[in-house]
Amino acid sequence: MTFPLRRAVSLAAIAATLTGCSIGGLMTSFSVDTSDKAPQIVTRSEEAAQKPQPQQIAAAVATPAAKPEPPPSIEELIASTETEAGVPIDSYLGVSAKEEAAVVATNAAAPLTPLTPSIPKVESPASDVAAPDPGIDPIQTASLLPLSEPGGVASPQKGRLPGLMPLAERQCRSSLREMGVSFSDVAAIANGSQCGIAYPVELESLSGNVAISPSVTVNCQTALAFAEWVQNDVAPAVRVRYLTGLKSVNTMGGYSCRRVNNGTNSRTWSEHSKGNAIDIGGFTLNTGKTIDVSPKGFFAFREKGLLKSVRASGCDYFNTVLGPGYPKHNDHLHFDLKQRNSGRSYCK
Repeated sequence: MTFPLRRAVSLAAIAATLTGCSIGGLMTSFSVDTSDKAPQIVTRSEEAAQKPQPQQIAAAVATPAAKPEPPPSIEELIASTETEAGVPIDSYLGVSAKEEAAVVATNAAAPLTPLTPSIPKVESPASDVAAPDPGIDPIQTASLLPLSEPGGVASPQKGRLPGLMPLAERQCRSSLREMGVSFSDVAAIANGSQCGIAYPVELESLSGNVAISPSVTVNCQTALAFAEWVQNDVAPAVRVRYLTGLKSVNTMGGYSCRRVNNGTNSRTWSEHSKGNAIDIGGFTLNTGKTIDVSPKGFFAFREKGLLKSVRASGCDYFNTVLGPGYPKHNDHLHFDLKQRNSGRSYCK
């Protein structure tokens, strides 16, 4: 009895196992598709609505396509801008359109009066501004110095207008200053048709503090040649012979409105009349000794040697050198810058 019972239980267990395996295999082998794949049903009324009707087709054919609108003109843009700009400036300032129209009408009715500019008149004394002289060339007669007439009456034809000093005159003065020469510009000299200096200078002292006694007035070119001569030749010659320095140069004349030899039997105007010459009467040393320009005795070796040396060296700076032995020059040395056609110097 026991054996058949065990057998029945084993069979029941095997049957249950087989049933579970078959159901799991079936579940994993397929899946259920739940999507609706049935065709959509369309009714006749919907199909008729989707198709275009003959009346709509005819209306579309009969109606032409709308044309694009043309761009607005400049006047239309301005008008639209004015209307959209807001409050006009007249309204903003409190001026109404009626007031503006009234002002325009008043201005139109009023006669036009030409405007005449009023220029104030400036009155100046006649003495302050003189009428220009048509006979004077302001370019050729320009000067920084006023007109004066020392030693005579000024000639209107020789006048000088205020203006710019020529370059040569400015360079000459610059050279004098570099050498340490003391001088001053003086008024232009115009005395007749033959005498005068456009840009004169008054020499007061030379380089090395050598005095000019008395001061002399000449043109700047003569002053420069004279200063170079004293600095380069006269002062060294004095130091070599007398072992001392030069204190002063004693002059006997510069500018002078006269003829040659003071006008004695001569029609030629002297270079002094142009400030182009200078006369020297002697030299004073630092020791107080004065050496005059005059004929010396036989035993005056140093004095004669000094005067001979400076007289000869003067020809390197001037075009004319005259002294003792030449008529009317026994007491002085004459130096000038006369220009000769031959270009030669005259040393006697």
